Amino acid sequence: MVVSRRGSYSTALASVRTLQPKASTSRAFLTRNSKFLLLGLVACAVLSLGWWPAHSPEKSSGRRGGSGLDRRTQQITPAAAAVGASSGVYGYVHKEGIADLRNWHPEYKTFRQQRLQGWMMEREGLLAQGKMPPPLPVYTGCQVYVNHLYKVVYLRHAKTASSSLFCHFGGCQSADSSDPALKALSFELLQVTGQDDVARLESLWRDYFVVSFVRNPYQRAVSSYRMMARQLAPGGAAAASYGWNDFCADPTGYADECMKDEQCKKKGRNFVYIHIQPQHECIITESGGWAVDFVGRVEEIDRDLRQVLQELEQRRPPDAPPVKPLEGSLANVNGRGCNESASAGHSAAREQYCDPVEYFSGQHAACFQQVRHHYYGDAHSLRFGPDESVDV
Repeated sequence: MVVSRRGSYSTALASVRTLQPKASTSRAFLTRNSKFLLLGLVACAVLSLGWWPAHSPEKSSGRRGGSGLDRRTQQITPAAAAVGASSGVYGYVHKEGIADLRNWHPEYKTFRQQRLQGWMMEREGLLAQGKMPPPLPVYTGCQVYVNHLYKVVYLRHAKTASSSLFCHFGGCQSADSSDPALKALSFELLQVTGQDDVARLESLWRDYFVVSFVRNPYQRAVSSYRMMARQLAPGGAAAASYGWNDFCADPTGYADECMKDEQCKKKGRNFVYIHIQPQHECIITESGGWAVDFVGRVEEIDRDLRQVLQELEQRRPPDAPPVKPLEGSLANVNGRGCNESASAGHSAAREQYCDPVEYFSGQHAACFQQVRHHYYGDAHSLRFGPDESVDV
């Protein structure tokens, strides 16, 4: 209410009194609307505490998923939250085109070799200056698998439960080959020749359902380290001295250690590179857009795999067998416990923690920023952790 300068104080006070509701009217209003007021207070509490769902599993074109973090991870350090996070980009995304041909097409093999040579020179120079080496570029080539019957492309990455996924799709040797559903949904490498028409590949990419499963880069680095440690000769110099701090500071440097080891060098450098190369570069176009229709999370593999299988069933041609559903949880084909012992055939990692966060705390605290540096595209563009927020 606006009070005129010329009005008296008593006049203004009387005006205010005439506008005040009676006490009985107020009580009646509260009685009639108490349920609505209570719901409003609950809603305010939910929003202020951050309990509102961040992502809906429903299909949406071009939409990004939630952060993959729960309230518990929001209350701990950013490093620990990132180590325990799943990809913040997940589910259905907008596919802009074919995956960058330079990272997998045979016509660009020379390009990849030259890029690796340039990377090696840069790495040597930075190490000489006491600086962190640059992230490893894709050298061995992204793994592009296809099933033409169901019209699906699977972009595979090492250390992302790919063996378990292949086993579900009928790729296990012990699978019942007489089951038509298993046999029909098996994958094979996309056969591409040097003279292959790029237009045909772009058309295939446009028409097929393209999917990839990605894994937390920090936990993936730990898994790679433990796998690489198993390749060393038991009792050898590398097995006795090489540890997690060495690996996290320079993952590609393990290839040098491998080539000095009598047992590991039989695998060769390419074996090392393919198991530690980044994921992000294999699921984007040359211009940086998404080259997939669906991003699955290894940390939520059962939930996301069910969505993929439902999509394939909806797209299934009339002459194809029904898509095998996921019953229960996906079997872990190559899973190992957190405490592994050396055997006559292989060594074991010197550090073995059941909590992945321990690989990035205490004496290993520097490993968080080091791994983030080496897998920056994975950590940042796929939004692994509360500090990684970027629109791609």
